[in-house]
Amino acid sequence: MAFIGTIMTPTLKLSSSSPMPETIFLQGPAGKIEVFVDRPQGEIHSFAIVCHPHPLQGGTAHHKVPMLLSNILTERGCIVYRPSFRGAGQTEGLHEEGFGETDDILAILQQLREMHPNLDFYAGGFSFGAHVLAKCYAALDVAQRPKQLVLCGLPTAMVRGLRDYQTPEIQGDMLFVHGEEDDITLLSDLIVWAKPQKHPITIFPGANHFFTGYLKPLRQVISQYLRL
Repeated sequence: MAFIGTIMTPTLKLSSSSPMPETIFLQGPAGKIEVFVDRPQGEIHSFAIVCHPHPLQGGTAHHKVPMLLSNILTERGCIVYRPSFRGAGQTEGLHEEGFGETDDILAILQQLREMHPNLDFYAGGFSFGAHVLAKCYAALDVAQRPKQLVLCGLPTAMVRGLRDYQTPEIQGDMLFVHGEEDDITLLSDLIVWAKPQKHPITIFPGANHFFTGYLKPLRQVISQYLRL
């Protein structure tokens, strides 16, 4: 597996039994999009898109949280697509603070639906990737939305050192996971956003934004939620 660019955030190693990912390129509004493909070892029952954290802050498709999401999904017979956002890897185009990136993911989804017309669709994202997926979810018709959505460390207001994230209101079958001591995307901001929508939030006491030291319980919570 080739790691492209500088990875400033921790990565999660694949187990020795995990097949190496493929790399494909799909077309987006700003040019080609690099996509890593993780295939299950057995029969494919569904497909998923998993999105990574902020590309200008060192986030890549190889970050430990997207990799964990992908591992959980592939174990359940899901083929997973991990796109690199603009500004990461070999994806073309310039970073557009989640706006152009939303268009990119919607374009990828359309192409993946053509590739997998009879498979159920799932999605998961971390941090900036969670924000982009929330925007995609809001833009899709109900029938086109993922059956289940996992959003970890979702930014909903001012993110330290970056900007104010205006995350749309969304409703459906989704899991919100957040660290109590997240000082980048504050839990208090997520609660303010979630309260009028009556969203439950799974909180990891003591966890930071990157869920450092919490990967095992994070795996357990996500695994219990997903129905594949």
